[in-house]
Amino acid sequence: MTAHIRFIPVAEINDPLTLAIGLSGGSGTGKTYTALSMARGISEVVTGKPGGPIGYVDTENRRALHYKSAFPEMMHFDMKAVDETGKMIGFGPERWISVIDSAEAAELPVVILDSFSHAWEGVGGVLDLQAQVLDRLTGGDDSKKNQRGQLAWAEVKPRYRRLIDRIVRAKTNIIICTRAKPVMQTGFGSNAKNARATKTRREDVPWDPASDGDLMFEMTTMVILDPSAPGHPIHQIKVADQFKSLLDRRTPMGVETGRAMATWAKGQGNAQAQKELLDAARTVARGGKDAFTAHWQSLDKPDRAVVNTIMEEIQQIALDADKKQSVDDEDPFADAKPTPEEMAAAEAAAREAAEAQGREEGV
Repeated sequence: MTAHIRFIPVAEINDPLTLAIGLSGGSGTGKTYTALSMARGISEVVTGKPGGPIGYVDTENRRALHYKSAFPEMMHFDMKAVDETGKMIGFGPERWISVIDSAEAAELPVVILDSFSHAWEGVGGVLDLQAQVLDRLTGGDDSKKNQRGQLAWAEVKPRYRRLIDRIVRAKTNIIICTRAKPVMQTGFGSNAKNARATKTRREDVPWDPASDGDLMFEMTTMVILDPSAPGHPIHQIKVADQFKSLLDRRTPMGVETGRAMATWAKGQGNAQAQKELLDAARTVARGGKDAFTAHWQSLDKPDRAVVNTIMEEIQQIALDADKKQSVDDEDPFADAKPTPEEMAAAEAAAREAAEAQGREEGV
């Protein structure tokens, strides 16, 4: 028997959305304080009053308690790698799922997971579990590890995916803090680039979060903090248009950031209007530099401040549009890349011309 399925008009859906915010960074980048500050703003909006509770899951030897006087509303859980008897239990996916279940049962408006890197690279974390399964599959024979590595991942990764799915489905707001390590680079200064590309690395971001792409790209917002400016959203990995005006690289994130994001999640505030403003700017930029310049001059100062958050993207769109318009529109192949045969022929012709010139000069 087919289950009854009802599609609900969105006008009838008034439940607030939840936020999943990712903060990554090395030591000294302000992850803990930034997370607590943003959580305070979120909790105030959700509870409707100052001093709403903030759940804090601490894997860092109770490091968050350094801030207990500044954040007395913190509800602390010391998540150790050992149980009460001293037995090693680690940081496996199922423990984190239980933590989120408990946060929801306690009706916490927001919970911080710090450091969630333990779920990936800690004792009993995903990398550790994969190594254990691989040892079991190979019987300790190192020569078989390359051959059976994917089999080990196939056994462990579904457990991790269930954890990521639990985060996405959470009925409480979650701020996830992860460690980040510097990436080996080639070149110097403005010419520096990451030496090896991965799915979690951008060429212009010199930090590698201790997590994987499944986590990073499921976040509502994901930023990597830099020690050059603690608490500032310097490297913006994933930021929806609704939040671009909130995350200014020149300004540290804090209580107001959390408050504004939670207001959006409740279906309030002006985030949707700002998104429409950005979409309109992109549309105009596709007409080229002159079209966008005229549009920019028509904007008032507050709207310019919003559009300025995506100015690099706008400039590239306009420049690409002008370049495309400069191509002969009577020839559909005017801007086509030459075929390998055409490139070879051009190179041969250039060599012949150079040889002929050399013969003439030698006469």
